[in-house]
Amino acid sequence: MRFHYAIGVIFILIASFYVFVSHRLLNSIFQYVDVGLQSTIDYLTYLHLNIQQNLSPSPIQLNFHTDHYETEDIDNSYNISNYEQQCPQHRYTIRIIEKNPLVIYIENFLTEFEIQHIIELTEPVFRPSTFYDDDGKPSYGQYRTSSTTTIKRHRTPVIKCIEQRFAQFQGNIDIDRIEPLQVVKYTHEQQFKAHYDWFSQGDLTENGGQRISTFFTYLRANCTLGETEFLDIPFNLSLHERFCDILICDAKSLESDIRFRPIVSNSVFWFNVDEQGEVDYLTYHAGRPPGENGQKIGLNTWTHEHIFSPSSKNA
Repeated sequence: MRFHYAIGVIFILIASFYVFVSHRLLNSIFQYVDVGLQSTIDYLTYLHLNIQQNLSPSPIQLNFHTDHYETEDIDNSYNISNYEQQCPQHRYTIRIIEKNPLVIYIENFLTEFEIQHIIELTEPVFRPSTFYDDDGKPSYGQYRTSSTTTIKRHRTPVIKCIEQRFAQFQGNIDIDRIEPLQVVKYTHEQQFKAHYDWFSQGDLTENGGQRISTFFTYLRANCTLGETEFLDIPFNLSLHERFCDILICDAKSLESDIRFRPIVSNSVFWFNVDEQGEVDYLTYHAGRPPGENGQKIGLNTWTHEHIFSPSSKNA
C-alpha cells in the first residue's frame, strides 16, 4: 500500500514538474515570437529588395535589426560615357516606413546627372496631365492640374539604366513590365488630389494587368510644400518620429497621416496590391501643391503584373 502511495506521489511530482517546465518553455517561446516574426519580415524584405546584389561583385551590407538599411559608400558621380558601355554600379539607402501596406523610402536612388538628363529630355514637351475617369477614359480637370510627359522606353542608354534599376529593385523583373517613365511637373497650386494608382476599371488592366507597384521619385523641389500624402496611413508617433527628416512632423501630425517631404534624388516605393494580389485601399495618396512660387518635378514609375505595351505617344 505504501509502495503504491509512494509511486503515486512520485508520479504527481513528475507531472507537476513537466507542466511547470512546459509552461515556462511556452512563455519563453511566445516571449520571442514577435522578435522572430520581425526578423523574418526584415529578412524577406531584404531578400526581395536586394536580389540585384547577386549581379554585383560588391555585396550590399544590411543590418536586419534596424529600420534604416545602409549600403556601402560608393562614388555615384558618373557621366554619360559610363552608361554607353554598361550600367554603372549604383548604391542607395532604403528605409522601411510601413509594412502594411509596404512603403519603402529610397535615398539617392537617382544621381544628379540622371536627374538633369531626364529634365533636359522632357522640359520642352510637357502637356496638361490627364487622369482616368469612372469610365476608364483619360480626362482633364481640377482633380489633376499638373503637367506631364512620358519618355520613350529605352530612349537613351541613361534611361535604359534607370529603367533597369527600377526593375532590379523589384527582384530583377522584366523591364518591359514597367510603363514608360512619366515625368510630372507641379507649379504654384497645381496638384493631384487623392487617388489610387491601381485600376478599378477592368478595361485598363487588359494591357499588362494591374499596376502592382509605384515609385515616385523627386527630381526637382524648389518649394516649401509639395508633400506626397498617404491619407489612410495615420501618423504614429512611436513608429514615425524617427523619420522626421523625410516626413512632415508638425503640430497636426498626431491627428494626421504620413506626408513625405519632396527631397531631390529620393524615391517613395509602395505596393498597390496586398499579399493576395487584391488592390490595397490603404494606398490612397495625393500630390500636394508646392505653394506660391514653388515648383516640384517628379518621376512616376509604375510596374504591371505582365508585359506592358506602350503607345507611340512618348517623348
